[in-house]
Amino acid sequence: MSRDFSLTRKGFTLIELIVVVVVIGILATIAVPQYLKATERAKGGKGKVAIALIAQGEKQYRTEMDNYVAVSAKAANAGLGNYIDLTGVDIDSDWNYAVANITTTTFTITGTKVGGPNAGETLTLTESGAWAGNWTP
Repeated sequence: MSRDFSLTRKGFTLIELIVVVVVIGILATIAVPQYLKATERAKGGKGKVAIALIAQGEKQYRTEMDNYVAVSAKAANAGLGNYIDLTGVDIDSDWNYAVANITTTTFTITGTKVGGPNAGETLTLTESGAWAGNWTP
């Protein structure tokens, strides 16, 4: 008795397709929140770098002018552009920056998060290098 093995199964069964869709769904529910957290942490790092650059520009400005200068939101490069290039800070759509509490010896730079799950949270840096704020990645 000979058997005919020439008939082969083509395609997938409905059960196999459902299993694949469920596995992809499980992976997506794990990966998407982790991706969103990672992007928020990256945006926070970008905000910290920008605030540190503004602080560096303020200190260079004070060295020459003997006081600090008020810069706000998207005008940081206009006020400190001769001392440090802040073009990237001016076009940052994730944070708004402002320098406040200015005296001849002190300043506070505040970055306020725009949009996303951390909207409205802040990062601050003083002339002494002390970080504060309520931003949480």
